[in-house]
Amino acid sequence: MRTTPATAQRFAEALHTAAHAWKLALDRRLKPLGLSRATWMALSAAAKAAAPATQIELADAVGIEGPSMVALIDRLEKAGLVRRIQDPADRRAKRIEVTEAGLVVFGQIRRVAAELRAVILADVAGEDIDRALALLEHIRTEAEAQE
Repeated sequence: MRTTPATAQRFAEALHTAAHAWKLALDRRLKPLGLSRATWMALSAAAKAAAPATQIELADAVGIEGPSMVALIDRLEKAGLVRRIQDPADRRAKRIEVTEAGLVVFGQIRRVAAELRAVILADVAGEDIDRALALLEHIRTEAEAQE
């Protein structure tokens, strides 16, 4: 059964506002660590990378433009959370490596995020989460196919 355009619109708005509310809640919980949304997202992307990533790769992962990522990396580097290292394959390029201090902060980010997830999803049945995951994966696949 197909959904109506009005219901599809309500769903799209609810999806967007729920994701936005979740990000804001995480921002509030991470603020005591001195992290803005942009910095915690950049640090998380760098820490999750299988190997030190380029600034362009990190910008793509976070969904921002390259020059904005340069400014974020500058702030993270100044704080001692990342360092720029020479790319062995391209002497002109730099890769971003997370420092030990950065890994500690990333661990704090993960802990805070896990605590928030537990609170938000406390009353949601596992089956509902499984159905929502399948739906969100379908939506992501369809959206990516529209590029």
